[in-house]
Amino acid sequence: MPDMIPSFSGQWPLLRLSPACTIRVSSSTPSLSHTLETEITNLWAQARQKTPALFNGCVFTADRVTATTISGHWTEYRRVFAQMKNPALFPHLRLQSLAVIGLLETPDGYVLGRRHPSSLYQGNFWQSPPAGSIEKRGECADVSLPEQILAEAEEELGLTAHDLTVGAPQLICRHPGTRILDIGLSLHTSLPFKEVEERWQSCANQEYDQLALVPKKEIASWLQRPDLLPTSRALLEAVSP
Repeated sequence: MPDMIPSFSGQWPLLRLSPACTIRVSSSTPSLSHTLETEITNLWAQARQKTPALFNGCVFTADRVTATTISGHWTEYRRVFAQMKNPALFPHLRLQSLAVIGLLETPDGYVLGRRHPSSLYQGNFWQSPPAGSIEKRGECADVSLPEQILAEAEEELGLTAHDLTVGAPQLICRHPGTRILDIGLSLHTSLPFKEVEERWQSCANQEYDQLALVPKKEIASWLQRPDLLPTSRALLEAVSP
């Protein structure tokens, strides 16, 4: 991943993105050996036994990343999941699945959410919702970051496109081990935090079990917390007074 700036003690490398950064679908899904397919199938079957609701969607994975262009291909989520469960598969699969994450600003301050303790990944950690994998939505193979983050906002917070303004991409941050790549964007709403919280309670899924309001004067204390995920930390640092 070129031009990465070591950050977060070297564990979560970070790259500042150009506001005009684009995403290109540059290759097709590669075929795998019978051995790899068998291992992926077995890991997926085991996971489905524990969590039958798991869905094998189509997600985007990056092959090359620069500040101005991210290129990659679509792949099955079960391949990404298998690599997450067994990181030793990375040299063979080389998957860096792309995700979006927003820092939502309300008139009262910024919104953070605590990931539900039962989450498959990063339970009990605080992050800036909405956040989620870049998925193929409908028949279009192109990637629209605003479309992706707005879909996550409706699922996770109960907010619609009419409630939100989406800013340009700011940064990309790589998770250790899983190699998931978070693209951070700014979001703004004119709704007060209380109404955002009410929408979340009545319309959203169960991705988060708590929401918190972070006024600008409290950003510094949140930045000291070890349970704040690094991508959200970087987004908060960028708006810190």
